[in-house]
Amino acid sequence: MEALRRFYRDVWALDFEFTQPEGERPTPLCLVAREVLHGTLIRCWLDGTAPPSPPFAIDAQSLVMAYYSSAEMTCFLALGWEFPARILDLYSEFRCMSSGLPVPCGYGLLGALVACGLDAMGAEDKDTMRQLAMRGGPYTSTEHQALLDYCQQDVDALARLLPVMLPQIDIPRALLRGRYMCAAARIEWTGIPCDLEMLEQLRTHWGTIKNHIAGEVNRTHNVFLPAGQRVLDPQSHFGATVWRIAVERGLDPYRLAAAAAHVWQDTRALYAETMQACREARKRTGLTPALMTRWEDAGYDYARWPGLDTIATELAYEFPALGLAPWLEDSGQADVDYARSLWELLRDTEDRAPQKTDWDILSQAADLVEADPEGWDSAEPLAFSSELFEQYLVRQQLPWPRLPSGKLALDDDTFREMARAYPTAIGPIREVRYALSQLKLHELAVGRDGRNRCLLSAFGSSSSRNQPSTSKYIFGPACWLRSLIKPDRGRALAYVDWVQQELGIAAYLSQDAAMQDAYRSGDFYLTLAQMAGAVPPDATKATHGPVRDHYKTVALGALYGLSESGLARRLGIPLCDARRLMLDLREAFPRFWAWSDQIEIEGMLGGRLQTVFGWQMHAGPNVNPRSLRNFPMQANAAEMMRLACCLATERGIAVCGVVHDALLVEAHLDEIEQVTVDTQAAMEDASLLVLPGFPLRSEAKIVRYPDRYVDPRGVHMWKTVQTILHARAKEVPF
Repeated sequence: MEALRRFYRDVWALDFEFTQPEGERPTPLCLVAREVLHGTLIRCWLDGTAPPSPPFAIDAQSLVMAYYSSAEMTCFLALGWEFPARILDLYSEFRCMSSGLPVPCGYGLLGALVACGLDAMGAEDKDTMRQLAMRGGPYTSTEHQALLDYCQQDVDALARLLPVMLPQIDIPRALLRGRYMCAAARIEWTGIPCDLEMLEQLRTHWGTIKNHIAGEVNRTHNVFLPAGQRVLDPQSHFGATVWRIAVERGLDPYRLAAAAAHVWQDTRALYAETMQACREARKRTGLTPALMTRWEDAGYDYARWPGLDTIATELAYEFPALGLAPWLEDSGQADVDYARSLWELLRDTEDRAPQKTDWDILSQAADLVEADPEGWDSAEPLAFSSELFEQYLVRQQLPWPRLPSGKLALDDDTFREMARAYPTAIGPIREVRYALSQLKLHELAVGRDGRNRCLLSAFGSSSSRNQPSTSKYIFGPACWLRSLIKPDRGRALAYVDWVQQELGIAAYLSQDAAMQDAYRSGDFYLTLAQMAGAVPPDATKATHGPVRDHYKTVALGALYGLSESGLARRLGIPLCDARRLMLDLREAFPRFWAWSDQIEIEGMLGGRLQTVFGWQMHAGPNVNPRSLRNFPMQANAAEMMRLACCLATERGIAVCGVVHDALLVEAHLDEIEQVTVDTQAAMEDASLLVLPGFPLRSEAKIVRYPDRYVDPRGVHMWKTVQTILHARAKEVPF
């Protein structure tokens, strides 16, 4: 603590309690602050009675301390207060200290206290008070007191935690991380503009949309099945016949099977009624097929059979199922020869019950499906069928990773990797599979003002990258949903991302001159292909796109420690070709590979790696060597992103979203061009702070009202969904 006394007049630990519905800005309820060097305590109820400025000093001589301070800083914004000049965030420091190590009680304040051997409030009590705060007012005086007491407990816990953690905290770099929490607060406060009306339409019709898009994919892929329905076996007689007719007439085989079952049931019911009537007719007339044959062989016909005309007329009216058509007399067509019709009916020796594979039944069923395809959809929602998927892979002759048990690996990471290798064959299946099982539109955190807001979850990964909720953050779910992003009237957005950022970082850190030249060339992947002799010197992305894409996968895979077999699987090529591509990379950038090997050795033997600004990762006994090789690129990219956020927000740029290597910024229509230039300048400055003398390039895509943001990977799905919604609006059955 003496080190802090030398540099700061006072050190304030603070905490807010606030209410904040999903997607909304926070409403501060109360504040407690304690000056940890002298013990001064401040307790303020803020709901309706907030002071115009913080009740404690926030200048450069004061250090303000909090736990996950972006939450506190959004409360500052809600109150109209200026940010403190110096912020120490013990959450980010605890994450830095424990990155890569097991944390038994999590990364919350309770987890930090337990990890440091300090007493903590029970998790159940903490949850009760958190629920009280989130409930919102009005509050009784007793509840006021309870919330202030609870808030003070967290502040007192911070005061006890600081001296224990302080010996392991690098204060200058910790203040940089605290500075980022202010930027994160501004970004969370601004939020990403979304088309709220369109979102509500999607939520309203989501069940219909999911089944429809799954049905569309099923027409060509056939891997989804109504819940509880058995797989249509193409090896069975019925299955093979249905599949053949479905293919010939362009129908969904499961719809055809459902219609065939319906026609078959109706036909069987009619058949049973007819057979019963025929038995009664034979009983009354005494006719059997054999007797009738002998009668005709003797030179007689039906007219000579005693009493047949009278009996046939009675049966026609008594048993309509015989089909002797008594209605003809009512329509003016008299003299119907019932005896002749009954004779022909009873002479038929075919008593076989109708089968579902009968041509007449399947033909009728196909006509019904063609007339009303949607009418034969199951009422049950469609679900992914692993059995159908395995059959699909066999038909398409696609390789697929398997588990040690021999079963298909069906996790989303595997689907993502295989979709890259086979975008047409696997991409649509993955998109729909995710939509059916994981995409929950009601969880997307969009406030009443149409802004998507949620915690960025700063420092959430071992490499210190943000990890916002994949269900709440608009950039988390399926990429087609990003088309909900739409600037407000008179506004525009710019999506500004670094070009080949991680490769540039690897080139600088490894000091591989050839790799640096490849980055400076403007197209790293094409340059690599040229160095390997795979394309001519005058090749371009337009002329040699597929080869460039291969080398893009090779280059990025190298940063992640991708194996030769993994590369072969991702590209869908033989192992020998993957081995050749990896050899091309090693020959092109030998210095990088030597450096990457050294990083792995350093991590394994030294047990720790760290970035240029001090973020560290501990290497435990079970660490993945690929994680060690990839850490310098990922973690330093995260440092660069945080610096860019600080510089951009402090320069007055409205940053409304952060993605892996990009900023989403907002401005008026007539200002967006300049704001884009300023954002790129901030990102270049940030890259120079991490990589002195080696600036990284960025590129920008501007979206002006009334256009919406578009991710090229999601264009087809977005158009499909819009077609469905348009049909619903017109009340047209799909």
